[in-house]
Parts: sequence; structure tokens; C-alpha cells
Amino acid sequence: MKKGFLILVICLSAWMLSSCSKIETYSFSFYEYMDTFISISVSTDSQEKADEIKEDIKEIYRTYHEITNNYVPLTHDSGFITNLYSLNQMINQDIEIDEELYDILNEAKRLNELTEGYFDVSIGKMVDTWKEVILDEAYLHSDIPQEVYEGIISDLEDIDVIDEPFTLSTVDNKFYIRINHEDVKIDLGALSKGYATQIVYDYLIELGIEYFSITAGSSSISVGKKIDRDSEMFHISLANPVETSTTYGMMYVQNKAINTSGNFEQYAVYQGLRYHHVISPKTKMPAQYYHTVTVLGNDAGVLDALSTALFSMPDDIFESFINEHQNELGLEVIRFNYDETISTYLIDTVFEEY
Repeated sequence: MKKGFLILVICLSAWMLSSCSKIETYSFSFYEYMDTFISISVSTDSQEKADEIKEDIKEIYRTYHEITNNYVPLTHDSGFITNLYSLNQMINQDIEIDEELYDILNEAKRLNELTEGYFDVSIGKMVDTWKEVILDEAYLHSDIPQEVYEGIISDLEDIDVIDEPFTLSTVDNKFYIRINHEDVKIDLGALSKGYATQIVYDYLIELGIEYFSITAGSSSISVGKKIDRDSEMFHISLANPVETSTTYGMMYVQNKAINTSGNFEQYAVYQGLRYHHVISPKTKMPAQYYHTVTVLGNDAGVLDALSTALFSMPDDIFESFINEHQNELGLEVIRFNYDETISTYLIDTVFEEY
């Protein structure tokens, strides 16, 4: 009898505890990091826990915003050794860097090898040459005059792609980089946002958070499960890059990272083709095989880089890369081609084309 009573008390206590710790959804946003709007939604058991999560995530994005910033030097009180802006001013010197910056640069080298050079963070000068025109209000979404286009091509002839653009080293638990050529400008814009987002994703998983979403701009999304839907699946629509303000399909996902590279936000037009900021290291030119490449997988940083690399690959090289690496990387792709057809390379993700 006493044993039965004890079990009843334990059961009632557990029920009361679960009632008191009801899961709620909390949302917060950051505007000041990674040059984009970052929105986070997490489901947890208290406002106090949500506030703690917010501050931890904020610090992750701040760290990678500061060290990968390519536009301004660090402030004196940033707490970091140096950043990309300062590094790019120092050629042929061994410069000490923070471990976080060393690790992301090391990952960039690995991804360069994986993609056989189609992902290259050292071509910042080429990217800047194109951006100077593409982002000019006179040409954004409008025609580039012939003399301006020819000027870009002439400027690019003076910039080389360097086989070994920078060297990383460690000495006595300190981390160093040497930029090896004056034509090198390191730009981590196609990696840093996804890389930081994956760290945030892993942090939430380690906390035991199951229900969450991370949106880092329109191009990078990572999700767990959706708490307010029976299927626990997120329904994510894909923007049509040709017909503004419409979508061309819907993905049904959970526990996935999704990244898109495309030519429909920042571009100018020359002879009917879109010229944008995703520059091929092989040609020094914006690729014009596809309007968007959306990739799904398990690592937001890897996907950030792969969407960029795949976007610049001709169809035969694209197909070869998918055939070789899809299973190994758990990689899935939805591609909106230049002729407005859709190509899919899916494993288990459900996609509905409209």
C-alpha cells in the first residue's frame, strides 16, 4: 500500500513539474552582424533560458562578424587580435590571428580542394571589381554600357588567380597567416555566415533544444523541428528569380541547413545576361548557367561554400560533382536553370514544384 502511494506521489510530482515548465517559443533578431538580418526562434521552458540563449548566440555572430569583416578594422576594445580588413593590407608577412579565424580559413582551404578550385576566398579583388558596377544605382537591375563592361574586363586582366594565395601555420599554440601575393584579397563572405550559423545550430543541439529556426538573411536557413505543426516539418518556399514576388516551389524539411546562391538580388544586365557578385575563379566572370542553386544538408558552412561553387560550375562539372559527393556529404540540390527549368538532386527531402 505504501509502495503504491509512493508511486502515485512521484507521478503527481512529475506531472506538476512538467506543467510548471511548459515549453514556450521565444524569438529575437540581430541587425548588426554579418551584414544581414538574423532572426532566431527557439522553444524552451523559460524567459530566463531564452535570454541566456540569445546572449550566447549574439556573441557567436559578433565573433565571426568582427574577425571576418573585410570593410573596417577592429575597434581597440574588440578583444580580437586582427581581422580580414587589416590582414588584406599586409602582404608577405606572418601575421598572428585568432584561433577562430585560423579555423575558418583552414576550412576555406579544405573546401577549395574539395571543389577543385571553384570555391576560392582569395579572389576578393575580382569580386570588388564587379561589385563596383553591379551595386552602382545607375546599373543595378539595369543595362551596363559597353564601355563600362569593357573597362571591367580590362581591369580583370591585371588580376591573377593565385595557386597558393595564403599560408597558415601554428607555432607554440599561436596561429599565423601569410598572404602570398598582392593580387590576393581574402573575402569570406561566401562562408562566414553559414559557418557561424552552424556553430549556433550545434550550440542549440547541445542544449537539447529540438524546436528552433535560424534565418541568416534570405540565403541561409537552418532548422530543427517545428513545434506547432503535427508533422514537425518546416514548409519553406523558394523565391522565383525571374518572376518577382512569386515562388516556384515548396520544400518540407526538419533538422536541415539550407543555403541558396542566386543572381536575382544584386545584378546588372549586359547583352541580355545578368552579371552578379558570384564570380567564378576559373573565368573571373559571373557564371550564367543557373539563376539559383539551393543546397540542403547537415552543415550550414559547407553548404554556404558549396552553393557558391556549384553556381559557377558548368552543367557537366556540376553533375560530376554531385555524382561523386552527394552521398558522402548528404548533399541535396534544387536548381533553377537559366532556361527557367528546374533540376533536382534529392535524397529524402520532399519538394513540390509549382
